Amino acid sequence: MTGIDRERLEREGWLQYGQLLSAAELEALQRATDALEQAASELVRDTRIHGVFFELQSLTGQKGQGAVFPGALRKITSPSKGQPAFAKLRQHPRVIELLRACGLPEPRCFIDQVNFKLPHVGTRFPYHQDENFLFGEALSSVQSFGGLNLVIALDAADEGNGGFEVLGRTHDSGLVNVPYDMNKMNNAGFDESHRASPALMPGDAVLFHPRLAHGSGPNRSDRRRRLITLWYGGGPSDALGGSVGSCECR
Repeated sequence: MTGIDRERLEREGWLQYGQLLSAAELEALQRATDALEQAASELVRDTRIHGVFFELQSLTGQKGQGAVFPGALRKITSPSKGQPAFAKLRQHPRVIELLRACGLPEPRCFIDQVNFKLPHVGTRFPYHQDENFLFGEALSSVQSFGGLNLVIALDAADEGNGGFEVLGRTHDSGLVNVPYDMNKMNNAGFDESHRASPALMPGDAVLFHPRLAHGSGPNRSDRRRRLITLWYGGGPSDALGGSVGSCECR
């Protein structure tokens, strides 16, 4: 796969990749997301349905406080258990090829999600490092063989609708275990000197190191913002290496 700047990825901890998905693939995922949203249209509290976990958007963004209105979604975890399009995406040849080109040996997907920012009510995701949320086999895989995460935009995403923010180079500063306080964007005092909020069109992706601090602000616009998130760990391989592929990450 061409156009991969490994040096930048290792230095900054993230890399934008345009149009990872075709128009047909993107449309299939958008339809699948619409179907999941419809299934959750009457929910008022966090609910698991056939293995798919629906997290509702509360007024503050905190879990367990009830939805701002029925069906208001903040996150869907394991959409692959409810929609075949997401199951296919986990092992999409182009996704796997991209991860390998970035230095991740034998990529295995441990987590798939859709993160939502509803117009006007979508709250922030404070800066955090993903490794703090891994355990068991996933954590062991990432610590032993490295990991890479990526987001794929289902809608246009930018700072105006609470897009996606990365704090470049924070992946080299170690893991910081901090409370996930929804009232503050930067609870840990992460270095923001290399902060970026890449503008994404539907189908665009951002790859990032599992220890890179990242998050997103509230959506104060009239536009919705939906991002697919996929977390991968590596497996044993003699062919690939590099600092991105040997992190202690989520």
